[in-house]
Amino acid sequence: MSAFSEAALEKKLSELSNSQQSVQTLSLWLIHHRKHSKTIVTVWYNELKKAKVSRKLTFLYLANDVIQNSKRKGPEFTDDFAPVIVDAFKHVSR
Repeated sequence: MSAFSEAALEKKLSELSNSQQSVQTLSLWLIHHRKHSKTIVTVWYNELKKAKVSRKLTFLYLANDVIQNSKRKGPEFTDDFAPVIVDAFKHVSR
């Protein structure tokens, strides 16, 4: 797996597609780098706000996959997504 950096995450988010494989692949990468969960959630939220309308739902799919599949490894993502997830849904629903 490639090393974690904000730039690498931004690139991966820009390449994210609506396919299940794309979401799951990036989700696994994020879970692998869960020690950076606060940074990941911040970058994810900022990129969600900048994304084209057609891609916003994919960001929510990614967050869902990360939260669901990281629970076994620890509470980092559940805790870090909690403060922003409601605002993210409100943003996407506009």
